[in-house]
Amino acid sequence: MLENHGLYVHVPFCVKKCRYCDFYSTSDLALKGDFVSALVKEMRLRSLGDHVIDTIYFGGGTPSVLTAGEVETILSAIHDLEHIAAGVEVTMEMNPGTVDDAYLADMHALGVNRLNMGIQSFHDEKLKFLGRIHNAADAVDALKGARRAGFENIGLDLMFGVPNETADSWCRDMDTALSFLPEHLSCYMLTYEPGTPLYNGFKTGRVTALGERAVADLFVATSHWAGMRGYDHYEVSNFARTFSHRSRHNGKYWTGVPYKGFGPAAHSFDGTGRSWNYRDVHRYIHALDNDRLPVMEKELLTREQVLMERVMLGLRTFDGMDIRTFEKFSGQAFREQFKTVLEWVKARKWGDCREGRFVLTLAGMLYLDTVVEWFVEEI
Repeated sequence: MLENHGLYVHVPFCVKKCRYCDFYSTSDLALKGDFVSALVKEMRLRSLGDHVIDTIYFGGGTPSVLTAGEVETILSAIHDLEHIAAGVEVTMEMNPGTVDDAYLADMHALGVNRLNMGIQSFHDEKLKFLGRIHNAADAVDALKGARRAGFENIGLDLMFGVPNETADSWCRDMDTALSFLPEHLSCYMLTYEPGTPLYNGFKTGRVTALGERAVADLFVATSHWAGMRGYDHYEVSNFARTFSHRSRHNGKYWTGVPYKGFGPAAHSFDGTGRSWNYRDVHRYIHALDNDRLPVMEKELLTREQVLMERVMLGLRTFDGMDIRTFEKFSGQAFREQFKTVLEWVKARKWGDCREGRFVLTLAGMLYLDTVVEWFVEEI
């Protein structure tokens, strides 16, 4: 029986780079045609057909800068080259400033059945601070248009923790988001990534970050606010209206299921090793023009790396880490190997073992990095 794998397509184009973003992208949209041709070629060179693809994810960048024809070309290649599962989840990230009703209808007709709409906020001043190309009215129009197009699985991305943000202003953002009854909600904490304009502003004192305690309070408020409205907080940043509305594709990353990544800067994981492509669209296209795979580097994971990843990724979810699976990799009894760590975590009410899993509490999620460090020291 063929295993289910995921397939990720990195679309490296944005109309404009947001101030906080460190994902690879370029604003040279003239390269889109060459990129799509190179992408299809990469798929042909790498297609093995020894598994079933049950999730396809268009990320970026801004995938919705692709035309309907370009998306159709990519999806047709995937269907021609891979075994596709019935009921495949096809997700596309979208920026509200790049879509209209016709485009949304086209995506629905092409088989995209799940949207991740990069709303970030319904406050214009906050959107301006983040460097988004859309405003609140654009966000509302895009969400209404998505429903009109027939989408029944819509996720909203929101961001909290901008300078001077209060619980009241954040909860108003949440209220507006939830008024559209999205099936999924992702709430990300603003981070200051080195090399971004926002980080530079922070380092030079032009931007004053919100305090850690205030950000932690917003994280807890988010969980309570969404929970009261029926959303399951299933991963540190993610909420779903029902179990079936959880992101099946992202779940692969958290549980160690193999996936293929195509496009510049895309990563792939085959269960034992990882590889990643050039973080440069020109170099990516050039390699494929010369019939070479655009792989920048590969690594075979060591036992220690596998264990560390199981901890780092497993503890991000409120399902926690499966102890028996971990023990198969480690060859040691979990409770003995991490006896001291478990005592520290339990004493602080940050987490505990239950039903064969090690699970962090909401309070523990606030100290996720610390808990992971404790585990890593013992590995």
